[in-house]
Amino acid sequence: MRHGSKPTIRDVAEAAGVSLTTVSYVLSGRPGGNTRISQPTQDRVHAAAHELGYVPNRAARGMRRGRTDVVAVAITDLDDSGDRALAAAAARILPRRGYQPVILVGDSWRQFMLSGGADGVILGSVPADRTTEDLETMAELVERGVALLVFSDTPQQDGVDLLPPGTAGTADAVAELAVARLLSRLQD
Repeated sequence: MRHGSKPTIRDVAEAAGVSLTTVSYVLSGRPGGNTRISQPTQDRVHAAAHELGYVPNRAARGMRRGRTDVVAVAITDLDDSGDRALAAAAARILPRRGYQPVILVGDSWRQFMLSGGADGVILGSVPADRTTEDLETMAELVERGVALLVFSDTPQQDGVDLLPPGTAGTADAVAELAVARLLSRLQD
């Protein structure tokens, strides 16, 4: 391993004395194909990864799998109680379901999502009248199979789930409902 660089899967394989394929299978939790990987070998791989401080590259993993395991929550203002509750609910719920939440404030959501930044997005309390750019971005994301949930009273195009802003319940309960609905869409 080069000084100052992050450890790679190759470094873990060398430290454990195994092949790259073995490290890949062990660290991903997948079975070893037609070859059974013994528990002592698995323990060596995990120990080497821990000792080196190896952290998987989520972007590379996402490219291989065709998904990011990231959900974006696009909000307008952290001072807004509904937006704050939505961000808090996402941060609390998504990791338990295997997703990394990314909270985006302002208009940055369009560029982030169009660059493939997340598998789904919840659009929080944005103005009732969406811009043409918002609508075009949403249409493109639907075309790509990205899950979308929008807080809106106004019907959007097919493939976009709606949650009316006046949905009954506390801000936390509505935020949890939004996250749950988007997750069910991701599971489809």
